[in-house]
Amino acid sequence: STARSTALVWNRKTADGAGDWYDVEAAGESAENERTPLLPLNGRARNGQLSERHPAAVIKQRRIPDPNKVHPVALLLMLALLAILMLGIVIGAYLLVLQIDRPWPVSHPFFLVERPAWWYHSKELQTAALDRAAVNEVIVLHTRTGNCFGEEECLRFLQQTEDRTWAERNDHIPYNFLIGGDGITYEARGWKYQHGFPELPGKNCSLVVGMIGDFSQRHPTDQQYAELKAFLTESIRRFSLSPHYKLRGIVNGTQSTEDAITLYHQLQRWPHWGGLVPV
Repeated sequence: STARSTALVWNRKTADGAGDWYDVEAAGESAENERTPLLPLNGRARNGQLSERHPAAVIKQRRIPDPNKVHPVALLLMLALLAILMLGIVIGAYLLVLQIDRPWPVSHPFFLVERPAWWYHSKELQTAALDRAAVNEVIVLHTRTGNCFGEEECLRFLQQTEDRTWAERNDHIPYNFLIGGDGITYEARGWKYQHGFPELPGKNCSLVVGMIGDFSQRHPTDQQYAELKAFLTESIRRFSLSPHYKLRGIVNGTQSTEDAITLYHQLQRWPHWGGLVPV
């Protein structure tokens, strides 16, 4: 018998060395196309073969930059732009505050007792809304009643005024705010709702403040005057009153000529005084 010697020939599946290696039996034409895989090359061996034949391609592959990496210079530029933007916002806010014309330096702090402290109805106040951006007038009245000098007493006064107004004309307390002899502001309708005096002008551009007491013969307390100043400044700060507002009183034809005369005698000396409104 004649044994044909076979020669082991290494052949590549692909031209660039990325494929597996095969042996081909040299004998026989049918065996020339028969490819039997030997051991496949791992990734490191393939890279070694590739680096021997194409070293430039391997170097280029290793130098591909990470697309998710932020360049330090670009990061610094972004932070600088953000800092400039924040600085511009701070400067703009500061200039806006400087444009607010405060009527006077306020040494007396503003004290506010809000409506829920005395409101006994099950539902929230429902009445015509006030355009806060249009408010440019404050009308100051006196209540023509006795004064109150403590929070409990003043809260009781607000409840009694609410009851009387509802019984007389089926409406809520007409004032926006009331200031007691204790130097505290009590919220009635507040900054959100129109006042409830049908005889007074400017329902959508006025706040009505009641000084609790009768001031035809005597002055309000110093605390009431100081609190009224603090209230005006606070209203401007809350953007609920124009810095160029007018402060007014009323002349009621049904009352005596001395009605609230001592109150208005003092207010006439204040900045923004706009005179008396006849009703």
